[in-house]
Formats: sequence, C-alpha cells, structure tokens
Amino acid sequence: MGLFSKLIGGTKDNQHIAKGVSSVQSFLRDYEWSKDEYNLVMAAYITRLAILDTFEKSGYNTMNVCYVTIDGHLTKLTWLQANLMTYGRISNLLENTTADTKDLVEAILNKEDAFYEIDKAIPYEMKKEFIS
Repeated sequence: MGLFSKLIGGTKDNQHIAKGVSSVQSFLRDYEWSKDEYNLVMAAYITRLAILDTFEKSGYNTMNVCYVTIDGHLTKLTWLQANLMTYGRISNLLENTTADTKDLVEAILNKEDAFYEIDKAIPYEMKKEFIS
C-alpha cells in the first residue's frame, strides 16, 4: 500500500508541476510582450503555489520527470528544468523591473503576506485551473 500511495502521490505532484509550468510560461510570455506587471505577479503566484510548494512537500529531487504542454507540444522536463523555466526565469526578469515590483514578486515567491493577499483574492476554481 505504501508503494501505491507513493506512485499516486508522485503522479499528482508531477501534474501540479506540469500544469504550473504551462501556466507560468503563458503569463511570462504575456509579460515579456506587454510588460504588464499583473502577468509577472501571477507567474510568481503560480510558481509558489504549483512549483515551489510541491517541491517543498515532496522533497525536491532534480531528476524527477514531468510532461508539460508548452506551445501545444508535450515536453519532457526534469524538476530542475521546471524550476529553471519558472523560478529561474522570473528571477532573471526581475533584474529589469522597478524596486517595488521586485519586492512584491520576491515576497510572493517567499510566501510572505503578499502571497496570502493574492491567494485570498483568487477564487478556488481559478486556482484549480493553474494546478490541476
């Protein structure tokens, strides 16, 4: 029974990460095109919710694999690659933002008060779209 639980749990974790990566990629692409901070903030929120929380809950094994739909193509990614495509990419984009935006996004990624304010404002059904 323990092995079965691990397999099912691991599958659910991979689904959260896969859906999160796909959602974050979409928001970051929109941010790069429009420079609208909303997209960067949402990318940070989803990264915290779907990627970083899952890593913390499951134990971050860089070689775990998930399959992510990116631009209509199914792509095999390790968790390390998923982390670089989300958290890493956001960190790089923060270098070209205002100090206020940088502070807000870092607070979200670090799961400080800003994260919880956004979390309260987003309906549960919308959250489910980002992670499941």
